[in-house]
Amino acid sequence: MASKHDIIGEEWRERATELADWAMLRLVNRKDVWGQYSVPTPSEVRDTGRTYKAMTLPAKAQRGGDKVTLDKLTRHFASRRLRKPQLIGLHAKSKDTTSRWFGLDIDCHKPEEVGAEDLARRNLNGVLSWYRKLQNMGFDPMLFDSNGAGGFHLWVLFNEPAPTQQVFDFAQWLIADWQELQLDKLPETFPKNVKQDSLGSWFRLPGLHHTRDHYSAVWAGDDGLDDPWLTGHAAIDTVLANIPGPYPAIPGQSKANSNQIPAKPVTVADAEPGNSPPPRSDRQFARTQKPRVCVDLDGVLAARVEGDAIGPPIDGAVEFTRDLSQRADLIIFTARFSTRSTKARSAESVNDLEQRIIKWLDAHGFSYDSVNTSQAKPIASAYVDDRAISCQPLKNGLDAFNTALQDIDALCHI
Repeated sequence: MASKHDIIGEEWRERATELADWAMLRLVNRKDVWGQYSVPTPSEVRDTGRTYKAMTLPAKAQRGGDKVTLDKLTRHFASRRLRKPQLIGLHAKSKDTTSRWFGLDIDCHKPEEVGAEDLARRNLNGVLSWYRKLQNMGFDPMLFDSNGAGGFHLWVLFNEPAPTQQVFDFAQWLIADWQELQLDKLPETFPKNVKQDSLGSWFRLPGLHHTRDHYSAVWAGDDGLDDPWLTGHAAIDTVLANIPGPYPAIPGQSKANSNQIPAKPVTVADAEPGNSPPPRSDRQFARTQKPRVCVDLDGVLAARVEGDAIGPPIDGAVEFTRDLSQRADLIIFTARFSTRSTKARSAESVNDLEQRIIKWLDAHGFSYDSVNTSQAKPIASAYVDDRAISCQPLKNGLDAFNTALQDIDALCHI
């Protein structure tokens, strides 16, 4: 019989794609770096006494290639204790020194120690005081029972990114009465004190705890209930329904006079793909209809695996299909399961295969218009395939043949 923890974990897994879309829209300040937890080596455990290792990825020398993707976010929210959890956190400020949110971390790291129960009570009373203060100011705070043992995370989202310095100052103003509320120490804020050229701190996303068998529970907003904490689907529904709040202005301080760090101007080099218009000379007249683009499933969208199974999504593939679907009608194609004999497949087997692919695409949040499993590729304006070689001698001259030969050698290991 499944335990309550297992049931809640399965509910988080079922909703992981929804949560990933929400986090990408509301929480991601920058995509080029993120925080991640991993299992330390035995020597690291001896040196630090910790059963986990927190690190910022990618390593400095490797930045620019990998990034925060919907697939990474999905893996976080779907993580299960016994299934290689891949837990991550997001940075609290952008490259332009703005922030979409702020978070508070109220610690209770050693629940087994004497006095921990009293500390947990004081922690809750303190964070509920700030929770209500924020509500009275027009915010929709999210309070998480982060570790199930007296530790809490408080998240506050904004309608629009605000200068990080102002967000930090607002958070510090909010918790200035921490001693009066009888907390043991000043809560940690995200963002922390602002340094213009630093990455800043990252905050663990809700979901599975990195050391305890606990999934985030969400405060229901009514301490008169027998159990004011929501779990599983109820908690996730509350998170997805959260309403971002107003600009984080300290009472008595106008937005114009707040201590702001001017945002850096956005350049074309820093812009996300698709956000900057092409040069005027490259613009085309609007098409009467979208072109058709055929995208191969294996090796482009799904990792290749042994056997007939469809592999996991490749990082960035979901975003790729969403961007492409704004430009073209998108056909997902694969012939990997088709028969090699001359005997035609039955209509039933074709339908079963296509439904299997559709179910996989929908489960992972891909955008597409149709699925094609025929042995011959459908007619399209362009084809995207990890095993295709482009050769355009009319456009690029005779060197195109030499380049194609080199690419064929590399692909075929000749």
